[in-house]
Amino acid sequence: MRLNRTSPVPLYYQLAETLREQIRAGEWRAGDRLPPERLLAEQHGISRMTARQAVSYLVREGTLVVRHGLGTYVAAPRYDFDAFHLFGFSEDARAQGAAVRSRVIEHGPCVPPRRVARQLRLADDDDAMRLVRLRRADETAVLLETLYLPLHYCTGWQRSELEHGSIYALLEQRGVRLARAEQSLEATIANEYESRLFGIEQGAPMILLEGITSDTHGQPIEYFKAVYRGDRFTFRFASERGLVMPLTAWHSAVGRGHDAADRGERGRS
Repeated sequence: MRLNRTSPVPLYYQLAETLREQIRAGEWRAGDRLPPERLLAEQHGISRMTARQAVSYLVREGTLVVRHGLGTYVAAPRYDFDAFHLFGFSEDARAQGAAVRSRVIEHGPCVPPRRVARQLRLADDDDAMRLVRLRRADETAVLLETLYLPLHYCTGWQRSELEHGSIYALLEQRGVRLARAEQSLEATIANEYESRLFGIEQGAPMILLEGITSDTHGQPIEYFKAVYRGDRFTFRFASERGLVMPLTAWHSAVGRGHDAADRGERGRS
């Protein structure tokens, strides 16, 4: 692809798009070393500064990775998250050949936040189990999840099960059949706590997925809040024109409108 010098789109952005398309087309594969900035500049008739801007842009978004003293390389492929089908992280990641491990940061009974209790249809005096896990795929921390479940579904769960197992599989072993998730997706950035957990820079791009999972009877089973590394995941959706959920129903389902307490909770988890 030739760069268009008459376009209002900056040259560095055009070059970044060209390199990204070459990677997607398989011309560059994971682990391949990119030509030096000097050579990229010569090939495309641009300055080294412009070539450096393009490469830096792709590094920030996770398409390329810098190995200090060695050069710039094509990063490993992102994990796909299939939002159309109800799979747990363990099921999704293992299906893509990744080794999955979990670190349990917190688990035990608690009084859930009022908004969470309302979405789980819990009474004011009902406890829930709170579970916070840092999930790894191929030894890389990629997901921080905070879950709340009605306590009676979780009695007897052992820490080892939560470290090595799937919550969905544990529920199914008890006869709970999950059927539907209502979820919202938004872009966010890593706060100080998340940057330490993931080993990334504070302010790095993240993806926040939040919602409720229900069983085949429509009973809410799980509230989840999941913070994904933005450079390691691609979210895939299937849409069909004509099937419209009213916004009021959507807001009610996913509990949109996070208050200050909820935001603070994400930083603690």
